Amino acid sequence: MDQSPLPLQDETAQVKISNPSQDQRRRELVAATQRVIASHGLSGTTSARVAKEAGLSPGIVNFYFSGKDRLLLAALEDASFTFITAIKGATEQSYDNPGDALEGMLKAVLDPDLMSPERIAVWYAFWGEASARPDYLAVCGARDEAYYAALEDACAAVADTAPPGVARPAHEAIAWSLAGLLELIWQSLLAPNSAPSRREGHGLVKGFLASVFPWRFEMPAGPGREEPIKAELPLTLAGWTYDNADFARLEKERLFLRSWHVMGHVSDVAEPGDYLTFEGNGERAFVVRGKDGRLRAFHNVCRHRAHAVVTGQRGNCGKVIRCPYHGWVFSLEGKLKAMAAEGSFPEIDRERLGLIEIELEIFLGFLFFRFETGEPSVAERFAPYAEEMAVYRSAEMQSIGASWRETYPVDWKNQMDNYLEGYHVPVGHPGLYDLFGARYDNAPAPGGVARAIHWMRQDAQSVAGWSTRHYHKLLPEVPHLPADRQRAWSYYALYPYVALDLYPDQADFFHVVPEGPGRSRLRARAYALADDRREMQAARYLNNRINTKVQDEDSDLILSVQDGLAGSAYSVGLLSEKEATLQAFHDYVRERIPEAAKAAPPGAGAEAEVKACRLMPQATE
Repeated sequence: MDQSPLPLQDETAQVKISNPSQDQRRRELVAATQRVIASHGLSGTTSARVAKEAGLSPGIVNFYFSGKDRLLLAALEDASFTFITAIKGATEQSYDNPGDALEGMLKAVLDPDLMSPERIAVWYAFWGEASARPDYLAVCGARDEAYYAALEDACAAVADTAPPGVARPAHEAIAWSLAGLLELIWQSLLAPNSAPSRREGHGLVKGFLASVFPWRFEMPAGPGREEPIKAELPLTLAGWTYDNADFARLEKERLFLRSWHVMGHVSDVAEPGDYLTFEGNGERAFVVRGKDGRLRAFHNVCRHRAHAVVTGQRGNCGKVIRCPYHGWVFSLEGKLKAMAAEGSFPEIDRERLGLIEIELEIFLGFLFFRFETGEPSVAERFAPYAEEMAVYRSAEMQSIGASWRETYPVDWKNQMDNYLEGYHVPVGHPGLYDLFGARYDNAPAPGGVARAIHWMRQDAQSVAGWSTRHYHKLLPEVPHLPADRQRAWSYYALYPYVALDLYPDQADFFHVVPEGPGRSRLRARAYALADDRREMQAARYLNNRINTKVQDEDSDLILSVQDGLAGSAYSVGLLSEKEATLQAFHDYVRERIPEAAKAAPPGAGAEAEVKACRLMPQATE
């Protein structure tokens, strides 16, 4: 989509607080203010009511915000910034065609986090009161204009794809009509008795798009069209996508090469010549620290005869990189320096035969790389959680030796499915559930990221397992962590392959690598801050014992699932609200590979499609 960058954040109503726990308190007050505005309007919102809603004293409110006006503006700024961040994330993604780009933007607008009644109430409260409208325009005016411009550009791009013989639609009129329909859906949420669900609202939007762009969008309603549009069921990806060679090729082209992968941590490559390697799905890469101290990532492929220029999982190559096949020599910066028996070759331009560099990004100390550009940066995608992730100080950590590297006869999506949801924990991981109990937060965010948090039980006596009980007892206080993370395990996923697990005592990366249809490899490595306390050392040992047990249990689960996915009794599954991050992950895959939405593989024939559809869950009337 060709458009100018969307404005993100200004200084309106911003309060700079360096202490993470104070920043968390400020966010809690902003959320409480939004709820009070939704209940009482702007004029009825007072510091006392906000304090009561947040369970705090009025003095605390005044400490963080110098008066009611600043509090109200902070609530508006939060709603506006959340909205424009989601829209920006959608417009900056790489899409295969303009229709997909428009759908991606509309999905962001209809995201449940943006469509919360509290945030919507804040927008309309400021817009509806004449005295508050200048404040609304100051905070939201430029962002609204950028949103409408992006929507118009998206509609223009789809209009340009009109087939021969079809008049090009008036994209400006379509964009404004679409904006009005979206506004109406948002407003209806303030009258919940008559409001359509998010899925019904999405169906209404698709119906409109099918009316104005019939060559690109299908009408969502069934026969008769006059009947109300029914909400779609939250369904998984079809079983055939988990072991299909043609689909695996599409995944490599549209997901694997374009996506961010994790190599390791800056502490793994501390000295010049230190390197880490990666291989998977037919690709090889490595990260090396140069003489200048910079880290660079390259394809691990010699330009002579394609041998790997560095071998093993990690090492130090000295002052130069020497290919072990024919001895071609490259600098640590990737330039070709020497060729064995150079006189036997024709004259060449060495600059054109250096190692091929790939994109590298360091985020919170972890080394992310990708083979092709396109998607937003890691920092941009993790932006909704960046502040709370930073409090763990993972950039300062060092490897503690614990690592996992194992190949499984299961599809990579099967592994990620299992990782992303906590619905199976009570049954599948009874020991882990014994440590945490039912207090669990699990939600996706715009941009293909998600967060899950487990909080430990308060009473150690209620924890039965030896490792979990002693971990609960021995885990010491970590001074730099806020109170709500002292006894919590937090998981942050970057779709489609990577996650960072942040514990009070350590951190690790979780990376699932496709190895072809129905096969994948799990990579993980743990890191921690220097801490010689015996309690901390014991906690880290117990953490590893607990997670090793969990991984063994997960291995049994995913092996059984992989067998079931291939059987004749399964087509697609039905997801619950507890699997919201899993649903977002499957939507992420479907958006980038539309073929994933089919119940049967392309070319399977009408009989296979009918059978697959018969096995699909059906909504009740």
